[in-house]
Amino acid sequence: MKYDVVVVGSGPAGSVTAGYAAKAGAKVLILERRAEVGVPVLCGEGISKNVDNFEMLKGTRRWIANNMDGARIYAPDGTRVTLAAERAGNEAGYVIYRDIFDQTLASAAVHWGAELKLNTNVTGLLTEKGKITGVKAQHFEEEIEIKTDVVVGADGVESRIGKWAGINTTLKPIDLETCAQYTLTNVDVEDGFCHFYLGANVAPGGYVWIFPKGGGVANVGIGVLSNRSESGLALRLLDKFIDSHPGLKQGKPIRLLAGADPVAEPIQTVRDNLILVGDAARQVDPITGGGLTHALEAGKIAGETIGKAVQMQRFDKQTLLPYETEWKKAFARKLKRNYMVKELFLGFDDKTLNKLADSLKDYNFNEINTLGLIKALAAKHPTLLGKLLPLIKISTI
Repeated sequence: MKYDVVVVGSGPAGSVTAGYAAKAGAKVLILERRAEVGVPVLCGEGISKNVDNFEMLKGTRRWIANNMDGARIYAPDGTRVTLAAERAGNEAGYVIYRDIFDQTLASAAVHWGAELKLNTNVTGLLTEKGKITGVKAQHFEEEIEIKTDVVVGADGVESRIGKWAGINTTLKPIDLETCAQYTLTNVDVEDGFCHFYLGANVAPGGYVWIFPKGGGVANVGIGVLSNRSESGLALRLLDKFIDSHPGLKQGKPIRLLAGADPVAEPIQTVRDNLILVGDAARQVDPITGGGLTHALEAGKIAGETIGKAVQMQRFDKQTLLPYETEWKKAFARKLKRNYMVKELFLGFDDKTLNKLADSLKDYNFNEINTLGLIKALAAKHPTLLGKLLPLIKISTI
């Protein structure tokens, strides 16, 4: 078998890359180790409304479970800050059905000409004289080799493709969230908002989220920073939170997920004959852990870049580098800034978080800017000024 492009992983980043490469005329194969695209779901299922105009999602809205007005953030003492959807980051526009979302993107990729092969686990890279020439894989009991000019690693946070290519994909515990999530039925929560709960006793180094899906169903999950966690802690804390929350404790689980989410700085994403996208490239917001919107953006850029490389029949790093240049221009600055903000906030205790929330609870977030925000915080709690000054430097990045 010979293809222009082999994409490893049929998640959003992989399917979008495959779709745009195929649309540009490339012969594309997506390899997925699971038996069904998008299953099991490993996601909180929140996404920004910026996806409304994304070409591969047009024609169906079946992937939308609930429309969000914004987000409510709760300090450890219960003080609430409300953000409109456009101010609430990458997760507070829609709550989605992630399996249908992924399948919609994969279907669009196939419609545009990509091929999809399920139950196929990639076991290594093929190389000749140090050059990547394809992949080795296992399809049920059959060992197969697939030749290709470009391998796309869209294989998630534990990306083996990048590691096999010599890219340092190791995550430090401080850059990894350990996550657990229930989908609960028979709950009573405010449907129009995503809810985020902070505090050392709630979720050390992370947060608890409630994403309402409508009809008395909600995703209730937790992320705990790995260097502040231990075996089973995330699920124990999540159970404790649910038991103490009046609108949740009568709920019954219909799904339980567990996994990990990178909250790290991005890594190198291009080598000769190789591209990394999505979680494999660490294209995830270090504050929220959300990566769906970035996966779509980066996948489109990757697919279009690969399409041009196929037309030129050149697949060296220099030819593929426009992908890295363009995605970094699109959102790498924000990722770097938010990584620094994450590092800053990890030094805040619950008392400081309570003061921050108290300062912001009546703030007009339609006119937000970093300097104005710092002034508002310092005006109400002058003792915070020293801790907040680094934000001024971060805001210039």
